[in-house]
Amino acid sequence: MSKMGDVETEEEIRQEMEELGVSNDAEGKPDVLMSGPMIQVTVIVLVVLLVLGALFLVF
Repeated sequence: MSKMGDVETEEEIRQEMEELGVSNDAEGKPDVLMSGPMIQVTVIVLVVLLVLGALFLVF
C-alpha cells in the first residue's frame, strides 16, 4: 500500500483492482446477469408468471 500523497504505479493499481474483483481489460463482455442464457431464463419466468396471472383472473 502506498502512503497518502504517493503516486501509485500502474502495476499497483492493477493489483488493487484485481483484489477488489474489478476488471479493466476492456473486453466488451457483458456481466453475468446480462448473459444470453440468464436473459432467456428471466424472459421465460416472466412469461409464465404473466400467463398464470391471466389465467387466474379469467377463471
